[in-house]
Amino acid sequence: MRRILASLITALTFGAFGTKPARAYDMDCAIMLCMAGGFPSSAVCAAAYAEMIRRITPWPVRPPFGICTFAAVPVELGGPGGEGELDISIPEYAWLRKTRVLWFYGRSYEPRDDPRQWDWYVRSCDHENRNCRYHVRVYGSHAPWPARFVSENGQSISFPSSGGHYSFSHRAVMVEFGDYEGNMDHSEWFRY
Repeated sequence: MRRILASLITALTFGAFGTKPARAYDMDCAIMLCMAGGFPSSAVCAAAYAEMIRRITPWPVRPPFGICTFAAVPVELGGPGGEGELDISIPEYAWLRKTRVLWFYGRSYEPRDDPRQWDWYVRSCDHENRNCRYHVRVYGSHAPWPARFVSENGQSISFPSSGGHYSFSHRAVMVEFGDYEGNMDHSEWFRY
């Protein structure tokens, strides 16, 4: 009986803590590969899209994807069997380098004895969140922000909807990305 009990405990221990099979790609590679296809409908791409959005929504925000180590995955696990990481500086990955993270901040207020005013800006950063600049910046306007703006990649993107009729402020973030054919797309705005 003790022998059976010891065997059962050993089997459960190794079953619970044993090694798991290696995945043929990491999440950063999944994000890049799914982005290349415009995030097609699949469980893997849905998880990759959710992870990309999860990375950009906390504060401070992280880049939407990191280093893809798919190049180092052995051939027997489905990888190319190379060394190191995927080099996205080559011309074949120009579409990936167009990825931008866009932040929106807008507020409306009524200064004492003055008509209602609006402030808003869109800040744009590259896929590494290193090269950032204000794409649109307006302060003290007597009209609300327009319905749309044109991004650095030439897309017409809707501003987030306004928050109400009285004093309000809100902020949101989105990812603008392209596929391997150069077609641009973007996520929805996520308020935070």
